Amino acid sequence: MAKIDDSYQAIISDAEFNKLTSITKDFLKSYSQNSDKPVKEWLIPELAKQLPGKSEAELQKIADEIIDRIAIREEKDESLRQAVSDGRSTEGWLNSEFKKATAGMSADQTTKYFQSLDETIKDANDAFHRTITNKNGTISQNPNLDGYLAEQYHAQTYNLKAAVKESPNRAEVLEPNGKRYGKNSKDVVIRDPITGKIIRSYQLKYGKDAAATKREYKKGNYRGQRKVVPADQCNEIPHSTGKIESSDGITSKPLTKEQAVQLKKKAQSGNWEDLDWNNSYATKDLISGIAKQAGKATANGALVGAGAYAIQKLANGEEIETEEVVESALESGADYGIKCAAAGALKVGVEKEIIKGIPKGVSANVCTNIAFTAVEDVKVMKKVATGELTVEEGMDTLEQNTASTLAGLAAGEQGAAVGAAVGSALGPVGTFVGAAVGGTIASVAGSTVAKTVVKGVQKIKKKAREIISDTIETVSSAVSNIKDTVLGWIPFF
Repeated sequence: MAKIDDSYQAIISDAEFNKLTSITKDFLKSYSQNSDKPVKEWLIPELAKQLPGKSEAELQKIADEIIDRIAIREEKDESLRQAVSDGRSTEGWLNSEFKKATAGMSADQTTKYFQSLDETIKDANDAFHRTITNKNGTISQNPNLDGYLAEQYHAQTYNLKAAVKESPNRAEVLEPNGKRYGKNSKDVVIRDPITGKIIRSYQLKYGKDAAATKREYKKGNYRGQRKVVPADQCNEIPHSTGKIESSDGITSKPLTKEQAVQLKKKAQSGNWEDLDWNNSYATKDLISGIAKQAGKATANGALVGAGAYAIQKLANGEEIETEEVVESALESGADYGIKCAAAGALKVGVEKEIIKGIPKGVSANVCTNIAFTAVEDVKVMKKVATGELTVEEGMDTLEQNTASTLAGLAAGEQGAAVGAAVGSALGPVGTFVGAAVGGTIASVAGSTVAKTVVKGVQKIKKKAREIISDTIETVSSAVSNIKDTVLGWIPFF
């Protein structure tokens, strides 16, 4: 067998790769020989053969979870396809799915991506607490506290959105650090964290009404600073705005005078509520961030290619035992049994610690979603090769498969476990083992299917290269070496 490219050695070795594909073929053979029987009648015995140390109850639980999670994933797939057919965007569909999945928990727990926002949330809440607390730890009763809270509100809601949109810029309130505020001093600035340069400066005034706010501005000389006023007073105050904003389109959330007063009352009554993604930020902005990450995962997955294993086998001229049932199932779309077999193989690979990048004991939900996506991606490659889908349509469908994976994982995990599940499924290890399983399935379906999938992979790979290249062109030259690293992530071509 051809040696796996060195760039993947840290992910999975040749020996581990061989073991995984061998296990996958065993499960596919069990399915092929028992395709007319209920799944459990062949899945549990095969699991028992592969995992002899597991009790009957443990094996039953694994089989039940695989079957249950495939049902959920089928439901998500059908829901997404129907939504797209009805004219909805994939992003819009994800929005509704994550609203369901994140009900009752903070959104930073839903994906590994959101875990990276923890520090931003902490900084935001720390800033608010400094604003509402005196040095002795008591709550400030300053009658102008609503104005100070407005400053933090604009700065921190800007920062939350900047984190979601992956903008490096950050807003900060220029606090006096124990000294009096300087005359005409800036209230809030947006700064480039790399150079430290102030990009924009703002002066905030939150009078009881527009007339009072105007009087406050007349007391000083704020040349060079943009006026930020209560959102309900903007129309009455010339050259003012209700938000802070940077040139990349990141803005703070507008805040009315009444809303600022309510923040003050909550703080001074001891009922302050920390910022939380679910109740302080628009879900559509969070989903936009998720969708961006899903798009990157799709392109990276396409670079690896679902036909990788098939290409290796064909290039070496090795004999592959064809299972006609597998070929027929892929052709007809009646591939439920294939997905169960692939999920079982991945679960065994994880439990035997063959796939070291996915922790032993991980839920079958993760393995099932990787397997489900692998089968669907093989079908996409095949359709692209035959012209049933254009390359662009193929990439769109692959992205939908990734979005459906996200929804399936979110529906099957609770709390912080969602982040770990997404990291396992869509990270380099999950992407690679999914490609290995997909390629194995294509090979077992026969040389005609495998060769067709290979052609589809080659077409998709070219498009994926363009997407990755276009994405990386927008990144600072300081990290230009990433391009070579990502494009080197193609071990079989």
